[in-house]
Amino acid sequence: MTRVTIGLCLVSLVLLFIAYAKGVGVIHGGSVLSHMYWATGALTFAALAIFIAVAHLARAERMIRELRALCARNGIPYGED
Repeated sequence: MTRVTIGLCLVSLVLLFIAYAKGVGVIHGGSVLSHMYWATGALTFAALAIFIAVAHLARAERMIRELRALCARNGIPYGED
């Protein structure tokens, strides 16, 4: 999951740079529609990366809760000083 999130973040960053270049091109008479397509792609990939990161975090939190319960059930100290 981490590799997927990092990959999606990198793809969205590349798309963001392309959208920025297209936006600068719009100032000099370039296509507005092309800029909007690239910007929409960048936002879509960034949103997907965030969604996957949140899902991964929720899964990790559940696993930590299960580990703490297992440690408590077996009398093993977990993260206590």
